[in-house]
Amino acid sequence: MEMIMIQEADAATLEVLTFALQMEGYRVCSPTDNNENVLDLIRRHHPRLVLLDCWLSNYSGKHICQWIKAHFPRLPVIAFSCDNQIDEQYRLLGFDDYIKKPFNLELLYQVIRKHLPQHKKSRYMPV
Repeated sequence: MEMIMIQEADAATLEVLTFALQMEGYRVCSPTDNNENVLDLIRRHHPRLVLLDCWLSNYSGKHICQWIKAHFPRLPVIAFSCDNQIDEQYRLLGFDDYIKKPFNLELLYQVIRKHLPQHKKSRYMPV
């Protein structure tokens, strides 16, 4: 089962994303708070993809994306943003793709499948 890391500032959005991805058969990890070291979390959990909120309180998503790409250049990092111009800016910021907030689940799944094409949906049911 493939792991996706989510770093999302809004707890309700994180909960929805986690549940939606688990229903599709993905395992999900996320920092317990915005101060947890993202690189350490990646080293520990080996995610196949990162969903990253662009506007976190302590750091910008751009800086976190740059740190991730410097250490894990092949790891897809998807911008997750309510910025109306993210579709024009995501590549300039270093992201591999983007999902605009508010989002619909089909678009979320479509973007993830684009970067994880071999994923097979399992019968995993979250607890």
